[in-house]
Amino acid sequence: MTGYLYQCELALLELARRSWHDAAIEVRMELLDDIEFLDPDGRTPRELLQAKHREAAGPLSETGKDFWRSIASWIDALKTLSAPAGTSMPLLRLVSTQTAPENTFLHPLRPGADRDVGKALARMEEVARDEDGPEGTAKDRALFMALTRAQRQQLVNAITIDDGAPVMSDLDSSLAKELARHPGRTRAGRHGADQGRHRRPAGDHGPAAPPGRRSEDDA
Repeated sequence: MTGYLYQCELALLELARRSWHDAAIEVRMELLDDIEFLDPDGRTPRELLQAKHREAAGPLSETGKDFWRSIASWIDALKTLSAPAGTSMPLLRLVSTQTAPENTFLHPLRPGADRDVGKALARMEEVARDEDGPEGTAKDRALFMALTRAQRQQLVNAITIDDGAPVMSDLDSSLAKELARHPGRTRAGRHGADQGRHRRPAGDHGPAAPPGRRSEDDA
């Protein structure tokens, strides 16, 4: 139950962040993936998101179920989509409350200057082929290796690992801060507006209006 509630709150947080820049953004849940963000046609996913919540801090494992079951889910989803040739692959995003260790293939799949898909793919194939790997992910790893080399390259190129995500208990405050944003209004602009709103008219010697309550951005 906690996992599903986490998905719902994470979807709200992601939607709040994106809506400032794309008011028409649409979200869908539990169809092809945990969370999907759709193209303007309202049908085609531009992003498939797997949400993995673990209350206890720790490393995200390159042999664990959180990653390899996400891989299996994405392979199934992409088969369902049956995208025509030339259609762009949706972003495949794994959001985890755990962290990706530097010595794993997960770390070079994080966004940023250190992203290295070739390095990650080579290590993923090595882990997937390991006959001594965990039995719990054997079918998922075999499913990955059943793809052609070109398909594996395309799949891994679309994957982004967002590690260290807020845990369930922190999502409410993250969402509240996001909803309190005022796009397009600078600190100086708000301060000036408040000054103008509360300035006494010339010749008025009555009591000044109380200053407005500042938002968290003004603090």
